Amino acid sequence: MGAPAFEKDLPARDDVYSFGFVEYVLWKMDQQGWRYIDLAEKSGLKRSRTHYIFHRIPSKRRPGYIHEYNAVAAALDLSPMEAQLAQDLFAGTGKIDEAIDKQIKFYSTLIKGFLTEMPPMMSRINALEWDDIRQSHGALIIRRMMADLEKSYCDVAERKELRLMNTDF
Repeated sequence: MGAPAFEKDLPARDDVYSFGFVEYVLWKMDQQGWRYIDLAEKSGLKRSRTHYIFHRIPSKRRPGYIHEYNAVAAALDLSPMEAQLAQDLFAGTGKIDEAIDKQIKFYSTLIKGFLTEMPPMMSRINALEWDDIRQSHGALIIRRMMADLEKSYCDVAERKELRLMNTDF
């Protein structure tokens, strides 16, 4: 076998798709009641390959190729951003639950929203250019957003509490 011809033929770097993503895939398989053969069928990979890459015992796992990870993510209906968030949120924790799954979807939606809303906003503000945007502005935006989110979610919690009290009768 010669040198890899394409980027997709290169093995994935360990720090990109390691513990977090693999554990997330295993958790998603459990949630959906999938076995390795189901994952293989949905992703287009061989069953043995899915078993080796996503083995439940970490020491028995073999490295995968980027296109294999992408196929598995697509089979589980995960966008590349969600796959990366899964990797970042799970890395080294070993704790996987519904809350993490919801966080992944929430953060992905938030980031995608910024990606689609920032360019039109920049074009509406005539004097503002991308060179004017600083990394420190992100921290300021987060502080302001968190204050608004906290106030909004406090309202949601109050309404939920009232709704639960009204249904107790």
